[in-house]
Amino acid sequence: MANIATYAGLLPGIIALIRLKKLTRSQRFLAILVWGGTVIGLLAYLQTKLEIYNNLYLLHIYTVFNFVLMGFVFRSVIPRKIFYPLLIGYSAFASIYSIWIEKLQTMNVLNRSISAFLIMFFALNFFLKTLKEMKVQRLERMPMFWISIGALFYNAGSFFIFLFSKDITPVEELWHTYYGIHSTFTILLYTFYATALWIQPKT
Repeated sequence: MANIATYAGLLPGIIALIRLKKLTRSQRFLAILVWGGTVIGLLAYLQTKLEIYNNLYLLHIYTVFNFVLMGFVFRSVIPRKIFYPLLIGYSAFASIYSIWIEKLQTMNVLNRSISAFLIMFFALNFFLKTLKEMKVQRLERMPMFWISIGALFYNAGSFFIFLFSKDITPVEELWHTYYGIHSTFTILLYTFYATALWIQPKT
C-alpha cells in the first residue's frame, strides 16, 4: 500500500498535464500541489532506497507546501481579511516550530495536526457556502466538490494518526497498521484529486 501511495500522485499529475490549458484557477493550484507532492514523495522513496532513512525533513517541507497550496485552492471560501495572514502566519509558525522546537529529524506532529484541522475547516466552509447559496444544480460537476470531499475525508481520517504519531512510532506492529491506513487515505485522496482535475465545470 505504501508503494502504491508513493506513485498515486502520478495519475492526477498526468491528467493535469493533459488538461493544463482547460484547468480553472483552483484546478491549477491543485495541479501544482499534486506535482510538488509527487516530487517530494519520490525524493523520500529514493532516499530510502539509498539507505538515507532520516528523510523526515521532507515531511516538514511538504506540510507547509500542502497547506499554502490548499489555501489558494480554497481561496474563494476563505474570508479575504484572514487569507494572507492565515497562510503567512501558519507558514512562519510551522517553519520556526519545525527548525527550533520539533526539529527537522522528527515527525512534525503539531504542524500536521494544525494543518489538517484548518484544511477540514476550509472544506466544511465550502459545503456551508454552497448550501447557503443554492446556486449549483449539479454538484458532481464542480471540481471543488471533489477536492473538498477528498480533503475532508483524508484529513479527518488522518488527524489522529498525525496527532499520536510519536506515540505510535515506537510500536512497530501498530505503526505498520496505522501507516497502511494512512496509505489507503492517501490513495483515496489522489483519486478524488484525479476526478477533480478531470472534470470541466460547465460555464
